[in-house]
Amino acid sequence: MRPTGDEIWIYHERQVAALCGQHALNNLSQNPSAFSVGGLASIAEDLDGWELNYMAQNDEGGTRSKDYLQRLAEGSGNVDAAGNFSIQVLRAALENRYGLGLPNTRPFSDKLILVLDVK
Repeated sequence: MRPTGDEIWIYHERQVAALCGQHALNNLSQNPSAFSVGGLASIAEDLDGWELNYMAQNDEGGTRSKDYLQRLAEGSGNVDAAGNFSIQVLRAALENRYGLGLPNTRPFSDKLILVLDVK
């Protein structure tokens, strides 16, 4: 069924498994194919590589540091086996696809507010 005339439909993707980050991005973009699990997983892999490379080159022990070895043993810090993607992955996906920034949330009273910075 498609909207007709003056009707306006809002796309809503129901959550499947633990893919809430992917669904939130697709809902935000109003495009069911804007962000795929594979695409987000690729970003997570890129970020993991960048993070490990950064840790390996620092002045705090490099590849022999406790933090580096622990991070290596833990596996990905940007996606888990259930499909939960880190906020860094979601931020990079929005930036790459739409040029949108996703700033950090800040506490305001007891609530968190989210501000999208449109460039």
